[in-house]
Amino acid sequence: MTKNAFRSLLATITMATAFVLGTAAKPANAVGPLNMAVTDWADVLATVNIAKYVLETKLNQPVKFTNADIGMQYQGVARGDLDILLSGWLPVTHAVYYAKYKDQMDDVGVLYTGGRNGWAVPAYIPESELSSIADLNKPGVRSKLNGTIQGIGPGSGLMQASEKAVKAYDLNGYNLQSSSEAGMLASISRACQSKQWVVATVWSPHWFWQKWQMRYLKDPKGTLGGEEQIHVFASRQFATRFPRADVFFKHFKLTLADVEAVEFDGNNSNDYAAAAKKFVDGHPEKVQAWLTQ
Repeated sequence: MTKNAFRSLLATITMATAFVLGTAAKPANAVGPLNMAVTDWADVLATVNIAKYVLETKLNQPVKFTNADIGMQYQGVARGDLDILLSGWLPVTHAVYYAKYKDQMDDVGVLYTGGRNGWAVPAYIPESELSSIADLNKPGVRSKLNGTIQGIGPGSGLMQASEKAVKAYDLNGYNLQSSSEAGMLASISRACQSKQWVVATVWSPHWFWQKWQMRYLKDPKGTLGGEEQIHVFASRQFATRFPRADVFFKHFKLTLADVEAVEFDGNNSNDYAAAAKKFVDGHPEKVQAWLTQ
């Protein structure tokens, strides 16, 4: 090989190496959107759409939604396959997932407080007959409920707690029926239309409290937990990859009333993105606080 040929080859290798190193050095947020975990639950649809609208319109940060059940969300964030989830219920509902993955995630902060899980019945059911979970063991009550407790998705923290409640209260003869949020709501809707008896696994915040007159059953054994805090959990790489979004999520705070307002509008219009936009545009003072640098 001639000296000129060698120099040409060396220059080519140097340029190729610089290109590879330069590509690798690009920040991760330059090559893709922020991947946000989503579940088709009303409270989640409200919060993620608010966050997406603010991130995309105020910070020019594209957001991608990835729908997955809650267990897969925790696993995805812990592995770095997902960037962030906004629906970490603690201390009870997601205790199992949190214990398993807490050392592989960052707890960005509490999004809102006052969340609650429980079992509820329509208000037209007399409290003298059914006021607590223990009353479900009354033969007449069991008969009117057809031995069914209407549930949601089998992987949810609420269903895991409900399984424990069935055992704790010795609810023999009952079937905890797995379904989905939509299935649970359809069951309540059918029952309320004809004033039938129904008991369902439910939570707050949720728009259905504004649509139907319902009440929680008392849970003297505390198997379904008390007031919950809803946390934002991010991957270990999140703050480095999305520094401006990380600052936003550290300041992103809502009230229970905020969430339920967006839920109610989103359900009525069947457009959670539009409901989130309406809320954000109507609360500039909140947005300013969220974007504090």
